[in-house]
Parts: sequence; structure tokens; C-alpha cells
Amino acid sequence: MTQQPLYAFTLPTGPGDVKHLGNLSGAALPLAIATLTQQHAGPVFLLVPDNQTAVRLQPAIRQFTQGECDLFPDWETLPYDSFSPHQDIISARLSCLYQLPHQQTGVLIAPASTALQRVTPRQFLHQHALMVKQGDILSLEKLRDQLTDAGYRHVDQVMEHGEFASRGSILDLFPMGSDEPYRIDFFDDEVDTIRQFDPENQRSTGELTQIQLLPAHEFPTDDAAVEYFRGRFREHFDARREPESIYQQVSKKTWPAGIEYWLPLFFEQTETLFDYLPENTLVLSVGDIDAAISHFQADIANRYDQRRIDPLRPLLPPDALWLSKDTLFATLKQYPRLKLESDSVTEKAGRENLDISSLPSLTVNHQAKEPLAALRQFSETFTGKIIFSVESEGRREALLDLLSRAKIRPMVADGLPEALSQPGRFGLIIGPVDQGFIDNPRQFALICESDMFGERAVQQRRREKRKQTVSNDAVIRSLAELKPGQAVVHLEHGIGRYQGLQTLEAGGLKTEYMTLEYQQGAKLYVPVGALHLISRYSGGAEETAPIHKLGGEAWEKARRRAAEKVA
Repeated sequence: MTQQPLYAFTLPTGPGDVKHLGNLSGAALPLAIATLTQQHAGPVFLLVPDNQTAVRLQPAIRQFTQGECDLFPDWETLPYDSFSPHQDIISARLSCLYQLPHQQTGVLIAPASTALQRVTPRQFLHQHALMVKQGDILSLEKLRDQLTDAGYRHVDQVMEHGEFASRGSILDLFPMGSDEPYRIDFFDDEVDTIRQFDPENQRSTGELTQIQLLPAHEFPTDDAAVEYFRGRFREHFDARREPESIYQQVSKKTWPAGIEYWLPLFFEQTETLFDYLPENTLVLSVGDIDAAISHFQADIANRYDQRRIDPLRPLLPPDALWLSKDTLFATLKQYPRLKLESDSVTEKAGRENLDISSLPSLTVNHQAKEPLAALRQFSETFTGKIIFSVESEGRREALLDLLSRAKIRPMVADGLPEALSQPGRFGLIIGPVDQGFIDNPRQFALICESDMFGERAVQQRRREKRKQTVSNDAVIRSLAELKPGQAVVHLEHGIGRYQGLQTLEAGGLKTEYMTLEYQQGAKLYVPVGALHLISRYSGGAEETAPIHKLGGEAWEKARRRAAEKVA
């Protein structure tokens, strides 16, 4: 069942109409974007200042919407870099571009620098997309040739996008834009079966009747394309004879790293992301887009001046690869546009604010007799609903346990609308937003983990995601979550028992330490600032958890075995 929008905003009505919506701090921003997506009868394009903002907003918006929320990926290379984007990035970009003209709803997010970039024309994608159906009469040899012409690499075993492998009557293929590779089984010249499979264990995971094959690059790679490139290159630069020159490498169908920065030479005319957007698109913008573009264009100019001197890699001028700031803003005038701002705006026609307030300090104080005193006091004075948001099921169970000590027992819900509609004052949802707010007209408060455990916990969470060392469900955000006698895991020393806090003096400084007990009563003192090294034991029931010997080899052997399984 379709959810009703939580808010009713005044939308811009046509091209060139610009409205402002302010006071969108914290989680109120992705919630407003999700609501606007529900209100608008068409797709929404969200322009943000940088890639970090795009990556942060995408999962936050998904928390509040039932529709699609996609990110048009940046190449993640520096301007005029001597590196090519990863194949997974190219795959996601091609898939997004191919589907975008037909998109009817949902959100597409793009950083300003990515929106400036000239891209492959629509005609190229539609001419080079290939549909393979079960029962098709298709020569396996011809399909291999088509894949090679489309830029796919022939390998012994398919592992990543843009690869294919052939043995007997079977063709393994990892198409661009697909989440999984496919195994096509031929019977003579007929496509007999098409199956998805796991590249790690080669086992089939499902069967399909048809698949869509997109080209392996954002430019054509067949013989005609190479000849066209050679002619366009000679129009702009001298054709060098050195084997390592761009001209000679492309002539031999060797695609040098960074070839994407010569993409315009493969086409008579490039297009932009805006050429792919449907006519009924609503454009939203967040942050200072003007400043972000100015900074990016200054970076382009500097790198162009530094790198243009290499005669073997002569560079196309910036205007051949990116739109100017003036052109971008002129293009934006072709769409209805809504500027979203974290600060309040002066209210008048076309400018309104969301009526929300910041939360008071709700920080959990593990040193106090009642760690959740601030939260308890807020719950007693605030008369509306209180909804907690955590990022995983494991964190949900940890917070439920912690809240029960303050006699707060929230009801678990699948999303914010359900949490607001269910009985009881307290609700608990799962999602990645990390800064809550108070909605004054609707009388509810959204409280995130960072509101209780501090920004340090959020930063630590992101570090741990990069390192992939500790399960997110096992992470401990605050000492208040620990109880004496609880089984915990130290990243370096293994499984022990938490015994409480102790103040020790070292080097003339008094510091608070967590005390962990291991076999034979051995004690390990861990500074409270090193909480990220401690995680919850998740290998089974706590009462049956083993206890390691401090300095022993059992934990190191377990880590080695785990690493071998991962490898």
C-alpha cells in the first residue's frame, strides 16, 4: 500500500520556477526529499555539492521512501587522471544512463562535478544494447565476436563486470549493469538456458528467460570506432609514432588507462546527464552548488595546465569534457527547481520552512549512576511520540536492552509512518540517519544513535565499515551498554569478561580503564578511549562463551582461520 506523504510542500510548477525550503537539519533533510518524491508526479533529480554528500544522503533517503533512490556514480578519478574508473563504476553508470530516459518515479542523486561531465550520447547506448532470450537462434562464435567488439574481455574465469569466458557450448558472462554474472548454455545455435551464478563457487542461483547486454565502456570499441577516433585525433593533435602514445595504443585497440578523458573523440557529439532526464523531472539542490562548481573548475584548470605538456598524451580542453558553470545553471532553468537549505529562510512567497526543532542534549553518561538520565528527563517532559533509529538489527537489540534499564520499551516498526501510527509513545526503526529532530506540528521526536552516543561513535562506525574488522551488529557504542560479567571480544586479545571501570595512574596521569578478565584471573586494562577495540560476543549464548588465555595462541589461530576462509 502506498504511504501518504508526511508533509505537504508547495512544489514549483514549471520550468524556471524556483522555490526554497529551509530549516532542514539532520534527518529532516532526507525525510523532506523522500516526501517531495512522493508528492511529485515524476522523477526527481537531486544535485549535491560533492560525492561525500551524495553517498551519505542515498541510504538516508532510502530509509524514508518506498521508491527507488539511485546514485549516478562519479568516475572517482581526478581530472585528466592517468587511471580509468573501476569496471563496477562504469557498469553502474551505463545501467543508470540506459534506464534514466524511461524512469517515471524515484530519486537520482549526482554531485555537481559529475553533473558537469559530458557523457556518451543516448544513441550509442541504444544501438549497442543487445537482448539475448531463451530460444534465440544465435551463433556462439558470433556472440563472442559481438562481446569483443563491445569491449568485453575474454578471461579464463568470470569475476567482474565486462568479462566473458567460453568453454564448449557454455558462455559465462558478467554484463555491465548486472548484479550477477550469467551462464548461457547453447544447444547448437539455440540459446537453451540462461542462469545466474555465483562467481565464487560457480553455483547457479536462478534461471532467466532473457538478459540485457550493455557495452563494456562508455565509448565504442569496434574497428569503425577506432578509425573514427584516429581521424578526430589528427584534427586536434599530431599523430605520434611512439608505441606508448595515446594515438598508437588506440590504433592497436589497446585501451590505455585514462582513455575516458578522450571520450569526445569517439563521437560526433557528446551529451550531458540532463539530456537523459525525462521532461517532467523535478530538480532539487542541496548546499552551495555554485561554490562547489567554482572549486572543481579551478582544480580542472590547474591539472590541465600541469599535464598538457606531455606530447604523448595531449589533452582536450576542459570545455570539451565539462559544462561551464553558466551553462549548467542555464540548463537548470529548464526544470522546476526546489532549493533545500539546512538554515531557516526568510518566509515569503516561494520560501517556506519546515517547523522542526533540535533535540536537547541526550548524551548517555556511562560514569553517572543513571546513564540515561537525560533521555528519561526528555521523555517525561516531551508529550509527543519518541521514535528511536538504529542502523541494524543487532544495534536494535542492544538499544532495546539499554532502554529497558530506564523502563523505556519501544515498539519495533518497519518505518517511520508505521512507528507514528502504532499505539504507544515509543517506537524503534532501522536506518542510517545520524541526527534526529523534533517535529513540532506532528508532535514526534526522532532520536538517532549519534544523539545518544555522540559523533565520535558515528565516525568510529564509518572507520570500522572501511576496515571490515568488526561486525556492525557487535559494535558497542557506549560503556553504558556493558554489564559486569558480560562476554566481550578484544580485537587483539580475544574473548574475555567485562569487569567494570577502574581509574589508574600512568605517567602521572589518571585515566579510566575498562577491566577485562581472561583465563587464570589475568586482567587487561583498556582505556575508555579505545572502546572501538571492544565488541559484543556474537558467537552464541553468552553463558557458553569461551574465555581465552591472555597472550595465548588460541585467538590468533582463530583469526588466521577466519582470514583463510575469507581468502
